[in-house]
Amino acid sequence: MNYDFHFYVCTNIDLLCFYIILGISNAQRTSRKFNYCRAAVLELKQYNDKTSSGMEIISKNLEKYGTAASLAAWNNVNIIVFPEKGLFPMKMDNATWFLNYAEDIPHGKERANPCNDNKFSSSPILTNLSCTAQKYNFFVVATLIDVKMCEVHKRCKNRRDKNSCVTDSSDCPDSGYFNFNTLVVFNGKGTLVARYYKRHPFTPLEKGISTPKYPEPAYFNDGTCSYATDIGFDFLFNNSFIDIQKRPKTSAISYANWWFDHTPLHYFSVPNQQAWSLTNKVTVLSSDVHAPNLASLGSGIYIPDKGAVIYSYNPDGKSKLLISNIPTTASGPSLDNSELNAKFFYIGDDGTISELNGEEPRDFKEECGENVLGKNPSTLTDYRCKQTEVKQYTFVKLNGTEDFIEICSNNFCCSLEYKAESMDETYYFGVSGKRLNFYGIVYFGVQSCILARCEPVNGQPCRNFRLKSNTKFLNMKITGSFDTDHIYPHILDSELRLPDRDEWNFDGKSQMSYHNLRGKNLLYADLYGRLYEKDELINN
Repeated sequence: MNYDFHFYVCTNIDLLCFYIILGISNAQRTSRKFNYCRAAVLELKQYNDKTSSGMEIISKNLEKYGTAASLAAWNNVNIIVFPEKGLFPMKMDNATWFLNYAEDIPHGKERANPCNDNKFSSSPILTNLSCTAQKYNFFVVATLIDVKMCEVHKRCKNRRDKNSCVTDSSDCPDSGYFNFNTLVVFNGKGTLVARYYKRHPFTPLEKGISTPKYPEPAYFNDGTCSYATDIGFDFLFNNSFIDIQKRPKTSAISYANWWFDHTPLHYFSVPNQQAWSLTNKVTVLSSDVHAPNLASLGSGIYIPDKGAVIYSYNPDGKSKLLISNIPTTASGPSLDNSELNAKFFYIGDDGTISELNGEEPRDFKEECGENVLGKNPSTLTDYRCKQTEVKQYTFVKLNGTEDFIEICSNNFCCSLEYKAESMDETYYFGVSGKRLNFYGIVYFGVQSCILARCEPVNGQPCRNFRLKSNTKFLNMKITGSFDTDHIYPHILDSELRLPDRDEWNFDGKSQMSYHNLRGKNLLYADLYGRLYEKDELINN
């Protein structure tokens, strides 16, 4: 690091100056020599002033990226991941917006370097990200919108930009342009090494975003760790799993997302991402936008043998940078806590930085469902969650402090055995062997057993999922007769805290067991099986 940068940091983040000058350990300085890489993810509270122009919004958020990148550099990271559409407002629903602020992104195979090439002078976002990677000599993962003119050719499949090619002009969008939600990866020299198009746009909120006709996975290697890439809604489909199976030495997935928490709680960001890492045995670097009033929050770094090693889950209205070492391979030696060297930083709107030591506070209210509270509150920290359909579940209310319950649904059966100190709150055990209609977009093949703290609404059981609990389960066991190997375990204590891994176990096949070792209050647990082959897009 040069002294100009050293002075910049010390004048702008006074709370960290002493730490920065003295606190960088020898292990951090030499991480590339060991069996790990060092990664950072940003949970971004966006600048999104409705009175500002699109370019002003983008510029302000790029400044926030820059602050996070400088802090990551002082912590000697190999890679930083920024969230899905972190630079842009959520609503980008007209062709004019895309033409004004989207950029023409080259294919990763072209090895373009916008920081060094004047031909990218009209691409300020690409140039900024490229120069950030070059300045700090680490990999930068971010998303933006790739705009491509629709081109008509006799054949498309073998063309480099085949996703913007059609064989019939009537297949061109009305605007004449395709707009792809695009993840880009720059190496430490500022060279674009990967470009990935989101394969499954979340259509209710991505009007105008194009679906690639010829989806391509994207991989990259930083010299020590090997990565696959993913964006948002794609994570719920089987493509991501297939990608890492094709590259069995994949160290991690760099996952940029603008997540929306949905009930039941296995669709909440942090437990979902931890379960994905544990089941698929790959590290997940998850970077999310922080907008609790829109049901968006929750970022973390998850590794295969431990689950979450550092994560944030609190509707506090703050940006956070999370840093940890990650293993170079899923099958390599485990990293202990000292080797992980995890760090949690708050980044203020004015660029000030402070480090969190200890457990993150929680500011959740008792409930969050839009079905009982209404949608989109004006206050950023008034957390809301959305609700997927749960009519396909068969529910049984828990009665008494211990019991054995067995339920079957569509020839799929689950059992719950539990013992609790009390049962003064309402808990349900639910089972579904039926497909889930996910917002009229897709049918998901599902086999699911859930234990949930929830209340009836309008006479229907388990419709208002709670975020807090006073109930201590001493032990609990869920068993299911699954027809799939893709089974994801989710478990949460009160206020959406992840229980320590020594308190629960999943055998990878059919059973989750839990033993309360620390007197915490269990909120939710499930085994969620995905029958990917039964997925089906719904024609709207």
